[in-house]
Amino acid sequence: MGQIAFWSHRHGQAGNSANMIAVATLIGMEYVTRTLISHTHWAMSSLESTFLKGKAAKVNDVEYSNVGIDALERLARSDRLSPNVVKDYADTILRDRLELLRGTAKPNEEMFSSIHDVIQSIFGAAKGYYNLSLIDVSSGTRNALTNAVIATSDVVVVNLNQNIAVLEEFFEQEQPAFLKEKRHVIVLGQYDRYSKYSVANIKRMYKPKAPIFTVPHCTGFMDALNDKSVVEFFLRNKNIGGNHDNHYFMTELRKLAKGIFEAAGVDTKIYSEQGA
Repeated sequence: MGQIAFWSHRHGQAGNSANMIAVATLIGMEYVTRTLISHTHWAMSSLESTFLKGKAAKVNDVEYSNVGIDALERLARSDRLSPNVVKDYADTILRDRLELLRGTAKPNEEMFSSIHDVIQSIFGAAKGYYNLSLIDVSSGTRNALTNAVIATSDVVVVNLNQNIAVLEEFFEQEQPAFLKEKRHVIVLGQYDRYSKYSVANIKRMYKPKAPIFTVPHCTGFMDALNDKSVVEFFLRNKNIGGNHDNHYFMTELRKLAKGIFEAAGVDTKIYSEQGA
């Protein structure tokens, strides 16, 4: 189906990782498809700490090339990388539904940044096995890895929030060229539906051409991130009724998931358990 890059124009503002964790877990539970999640950050991201819990053991300098994205880099450089091999280096989150490709364990950022010349081969191989790849990339447009991943992505998810400075910077300044060329959707993280800067008002103010979705603020989800119990949170909330505090969060997240599939040109009825 495609490769989806989760990106923001400003560092540390929009909750890229949290938004991706939320929608990836929901997709894994509600869509009958093989989904891979990964990231291109040098330091270990919240993906590992959230999903691997205590299993995310430290890797020493000798072993790093046998784990996650570093292992696939080694295989890519030796022309031994193939789609079926990618799965061998991924951690299972939801059996046959959701897997995590760990980020780098290299001892310094300079060593990791050299991966940019094979990163497209790595995620290209992943496309050959997984139906959907969600990749959390660094913010801005000056990172070589970010640019390499976005160049081969089918959809870019632009992460914003309701901070007026963030909104003005994104909508009123010249946007990156790739957003003029790539299919993209906008998602507002930590969304407050009672704010003056609602989706309706943001659309009225800036008239964006891309669809806008939200990941509402949800105390239960934020606690689950801290407690490393995200999968358990979604299992508990999958079938909650309209009167439950978390119903709005789940409803909006389902809209985002569907919007990502549609942006990728996929009929959600084919893969959704609910036929949505």
